[in-house]
Amino acid sequence: MKTSLVFLVLILCYLCRARKHSSDNDILLQAVEGGEEKAQTQRPGTEAEGGEPELVLQSDIWAELRILRDIVKEQRLEIWHLTNRVTAAESLVDELQKANTVMEARMTAAESLTDELQMENDAQATELTVTQQKLSSLQQRLTVSEDRVEELRKQQEVRKLAFSVSFRASGEGNTSNEDFLPLIYRNVFTNIGNHYNPHTGFFTAPLRGVYYFRFTGHVAHADLSMRLRLFKNGDAIVMAGDQHTTTTDPEDNASNGVVLQLDVGDVVSVQLSGDVWDDHYCRTTFSGFLLFPL
Repeated sequence: MKTSLVFLVLILCYLCRARKHSSDNDILLQAVEGGEEKAQTQRPGTEAEGGEPELVLQSDIWAELRILRDIVKEQRLEIWHLTNRVTAAESLVDELQKANTVMEARMTAAESLTDELQMENDAQATELTVTQQKLSSLQQRLTVSEDRVEELRKQQEVRKLAFSVSFRASGEGNTSNEDFLPLIYRNVFTNIGNHYNPHTGFFTAPLRGVYYFRFTGHVAHADLSMRLRLFKNGDAIVMAGDQHTTTTDPEDNASNGVVLQLDVGDVVSVQLSGDVWDDHYCRTTFSGFLLFPL
């Protein structure tokens, strides 16, 4: 835009000089035309007075002046064209100035809009940061809650604890031990939580709590008495038993139960000394369940 204004100023200066030159040419042209007419008017008298050299000289002068007149006319025509071009240039400059004003207004509006969008973007970025922080906090709380739920679920599953087993998985008959040895109950009726081991005959406490245990024994056609003891770890807690059978008393039963407070990892089992019978109906059993955790 500055270049256009400088170009306009130069054109206006040139136009002013051209107009001044045109004015001088007009004066010269008027002088030439007036002098030529005067010369033509005076020429007969001059010839009458007899100066041929003077006539030739005047003719040359007027010829030169006519050439100058033609040059002046050409310059006037050129100046006219230049004037039109300058006028068109001025109009173009005005249009460019108006367009520049509109562009500046649009630029100002765009800058204002950019500032507003930047402020809005900054506000959204701040809100996003706060939201992300809240989301992170919620995720941490969710993780803690999920861990707590999983822990409670495991505790709930552990609290669902009960078992009931009998001595033989199949067949029938007596089993004899001369001294107290652990009974391995292989027929599993129920083993919720799988804390009774049918390969060792041991129940292992999965959590600290209060448990109830019961065991029974059946003896039939036995020469030895039946003695059953319930052990907590290596300590005998309670016992059940009966004398050997006779022809008048061929079968007998004995049972006992106890409530025990156990810690995690405590082991409960039943040991036998003597004979014990087991079949598909008259069973020697061992059972227990969790009353409540501590």
